[in-house]
Amino acid sequence: MNFRKVFLADRRMLARDAGIMVLPLALLFLLGPMLFANQGLFMELAIYVMLADALNIVYGFTGYLPFGFGVFFAVGAYGTAILVAFHGWPVALAILAGALFSALLSLLFTPLLRLSGAYFAIASLAAFEAVYLIFSNSSLTSVTGGPYGISFTSVYAPNLDYAVAAVLAVVSALTVLAVSGSSFGIALKAIREDRFAVELAGVNSLKYRTYAWLISSFLSGVAGGLYGWYLGFFYPEAVFSLTDFSVLVIVFVLFGGRGTVFGPLIGVAVLFAVYEFLTLYFSNLVLIIFGVLLVLLILFIPNGIMEQVTRLGRLLFRPEEGE
Repeated sequence: MNFRKVFLADRRMLARDAGIMVLPLALLFLLGPMLFANQGLFMELAIYVMLADALNIVYGFTGYLPFGFGVFFAVGAYGTAILVAFHGWPVALAILAGALFSALLSLLFTPLLRLSGAYFAIASLAAFEAVYLIFSNSSLTSVTGGPYGISFTSVYAPNLDYAVAAVLAVVSALTVLAVSGSSFGIALKAIREDRFAVELAGVNSLKYRTYAWLISSFLSGVAGGLYGWYLGFFYPEAVFSLTDFSVLVIVFVLFGGRGTVFGPLIGVAVLFAVYEFLTLYFSNLVLIIFGVLLVLLILFIPNGIMEQVTRLGRLLFRPEEGE
């Protein structure tokens, strides 16, 4: 085998996928606010792209589904707000520090990775609720703002915030692409398929899952910091929303295709539009519809629509492979 040719082919494929990914995202975030005259909508879209990519690294590649995933987003938002409002930090450093707080929290929760399946999902949900109770506790008002919320409008700059969020949304998508094509990503996918076989081969699966957990929590923390900056003022419920920043993101990733590069992006693009439409016209039914959709996705298309699109492409362009 000519390894040089294989290496060059892989690099060309990586560059091709990066181009396919970056150009539509860049055009979307550049032209979207002008066409729809709604920057806030596309700010949310950028945040969801980052969250979907972050969840994809830990859930899509390793198979570990954290229902309390949104806790890292909330800690990133609060870490940023506290450092700016109470300690006068520059917002860029505060966002970075907030993301590091999220990563440190994920290290604290590393023992959860010894669980699996429903046990891991429920334990992560319990962790989410525990952290929420700490930040919303009225006795910690001087530290976190408690149930009364926290404000840092002195650094409010929605246009700059949006520009940074759009760029980092593209960077997060490229991060998933880089992880997917690396030996690290291959190891994570192997753990997802059969963790015990991987461990029998001498691979420390807990170490790899911990790395994925750290990357995912850091990206989520960055998204939380950017979102908190965009709001300027928020209550605990605004960032500790289990529906908005955990369940909804899980549905996005499942719908598009977990463990794929483009699946979460497709899931966000399609279902975010659906979510906004339902919220506008059928707000009472949003949770019911997305709850039913989550169950149907898990039961009938657990690998998402990307698998169906890939199969269709093979049938159309390579029929001999589809047989």
